[in-house]
Amino acid sequence: MSWRILGGALLASAAIVSSQALAQDEPLQAAAAVQSRQVYVGQHFLLQIQVQGTDQPDAVDISPLEDDFTVSEAGGGASNSTSVSIVNGSMTRQVQRGYNFNYRLAARRAGDLQIPALLISAGGRSVRTAPIALRVMPPQENDDFKLRLSLSESRAYIGQPVTLTVEWYLAREVREYSFTMPLLEDRRFEIVDPPAAGSGAGSKDEIEVQLGDRRATGRTSPGQLNGRQYTVLRFQKLLIPREAGNMRLPQATVTFTSPQPGQPRSRGLFDDFFGGGAFSGVFGRGPVLETLAIPSGRPSLEVLELPSAGRPRGFNGWIGKFELQAEAAPADVKVGEPVTLRLQVKGSRVSSTLPLPALDQQPALTRDFRVPREIGAGQSRDGALHFTQTLRARHDAVDAIPPIEFPYFDPDLGEYAVATSQPIPLSVEPSRIVTADDAEGLGASAPRQLEVESSEQGIGHSYTDAAALVQMQGGAGAWLRPLGPTWLALLLLGLPPLAYGALLAGSLQGQSKRVFGWRSKSPHARWRNAVGASVVERWSESEAAQAVLAALREYFGARLEGRASSAAAWTYSDIEARLAARFSRGDGNGSALDADSLALLRNVFERCEASTYAGGGAQDREWVRHLVDDANTAVLRIEEALR
Repeated sequence: MSWRILGGALLASAAIVSSQALAQDEPLQAAAAVQSRQVYVGQHFLLQIQVQGTDQPDAVDISPLEDDFTVSEAGGGASNSTSVSIVNGSMTRQVQRGYNFNYRLAARRAGDLQIPALLISAGGRSVRTAPIALRVMPPQENDDFKLRLSLSESRAYIGQPVTLTVEWYLAREVREYSFTMPLLEDRRFEIVDPPAAGSGAGSKDEIEVQLGDRRATGRTSPGQLNGRQYTVLRFQKLLIPREAGNMRLPQATVTFTSPQPGQPRSRGLFDDFFGGGAFSGVFGRGPVLETLAIPSGRPSLEVLELPSAGRPRGFNGWIGKFELQAEAAPADVKVGEPVTLRLQVKGSRVSSTLPLPALDQQPALTRDFRVPREIGAGQSRDGALHFTQTLRARHDAVDAIPPIEFPYFDPDLGEYAVATSQPIPLSVEPSRIVTADDAEGLGASAPRQLEVESSEQGIGHSYTDAAALVQMQGGAGAWLRPLGPTWLALLLLGLPPLAYGALLAGSLQGQSKRVFGWRSKSPHARWRNAVGASVVERWSESEAAQAVLAALREYFGARLEGRASSAAAWTYSDIEARLAARFSRGDGNGSALDADSLALLRNVFERCEASTYAGGGAQDREWVRHLVDDANTAVLRIEEALR
């Protein structure tokens, strides 16, 4: 090696080291940006904080935002770039390190608001972002769109379910939309879903409506308002008041985009309702969209206390009008044998399966029957709630199951009432008592004992001397002697297994990886294959987030629903809800999933979604490595908890 070449290599190394040192001393900078400086109250928009000079900044204190905005994290990640240039044989390598924070904001009130300067810190250094001025507009009425809230009752009692109906009237096509309903977080009410309709489920006019962290199933149908024809999206929730008082519900809004009026339509309203079709805007120029926000009214509800006078024993919260029907089987039993009692409650809609009034506290029933203290939850079916309980008659004088009492409060009459079932005829026979004589075989009903007949020859070994015994040789190989010499017996018995083993080994040689890889079909094994090192290396930085997101959905779909395809559009909220339901049923290894694992999974989802939809920083291999490592950690913790 010549001195000139060696000197050039040393100079290049020194240049690289010096450029890396400069990169480490790069000044800390931060800038904040929003999607739009003009938004509506309740409209969600993205705030991105771009940090330069480090890819490991400290967490941002977002508390200054919370007075005027609702804030949720939307992921983030490193945003590094490297460039190498060679000029006249001199190589320069520049590394720019950065990090992007993403947040989803929604303004709480109208007016001229400001996103304040936020402090960004890293390694003892700090810098502030510049404040951002926003104009927040109140929702505005529009002749083409109307939002209406209505209640099934204007007056109700504490615990009485009231149906809230949300109706969105549309005269034009709608694209992206977002509902803001502060009522869903109102602690004065319990908010639950109404019972399933039972017919028409899965029809093409059904739409799943996202309401923040909640969902509702809506239906579209033609409708009319103030003499004008609209398409109406309608969904319902049940409100259960928790306290008394005159309550005015908070206003709801829906923010959406819609093609500006006067533009030609290529499809019918129902064909591109909520989304514009899969190829909207792909071929040719798409329509010009405008963003709108529509307010609702604010219906009022008067909530009354339940009266204490006249409250029947066993009342446990049923409010409405109800009927009770009962049936039992079998009708012919012995004392102590089980009788299955089936109860059916019909009447007013209830929010969820309320507990049946305690049967073990009804004297007419417990006098003649043993009644377990616990009863299973009711099942909603055919517009009624069905309960099942097991009874056992105490004595043979029982001739019927007495009427079952079902106390409830009638809000129309303002008083308590008791629904009763019809008595059920029953035939009970006495049970036969087993006595000590029966146990010894001396009772009158004992079977006749048979005498053992004597035998002249008797039992052989009792009457034959030792000469009748045949001497046989023992030992480990005694059982082989009928096959001939020991070596021949061993050969005959051992040859077939040896031959089979040789054939099996030959057939599997060179195929073990394929065979055993194919057999590993558990959801966790498929997840490991999907994000294995060899697979990850083939991803480009731009497609890593989409690939990890797809693999997560496939894993949780297979793990929680048995089908990977069922989770193609799942969000983190879908997975969290299904995990909570799984652990509430007692599945898993006996311990609930820890909050850190859920937080890590949520962070992975947000980073993937931010990178895919909001430019959240999937720009180098280091970002991809951290994303895959965190995803693997979250999946492994959840898999261990579910076993």
